[in-house]
Amino acid sequence: MAWAGIILGMVGGLCAAVAGYAVAGLPWWACLLIYPAAGAVVALLATALLYWLSRAAGPDSGVTPGGQLAAA
Repeated sequence: MAWAGIILGMVGGLCAAVAGYAVAGLPWWACLLIYPAAGAVVALLATALLYWLSRAAGPDSGVTPGGQLAAA
């Protein structure tokens, strides 16, 4: 989960910085500030989402490892 959060945060921050410079016309120093801020937010959201999904498919959820519901 943490690796996915780090990678997605890095990509999300880079996309936000490039979009801020190219689309919004922000100065380069503002884009340098946007990169870690957006990256941290995306990383935390991705890690939280993956944690929530893993807890939803935990041992008490009735979902088998193949992703299909167990017969009652």
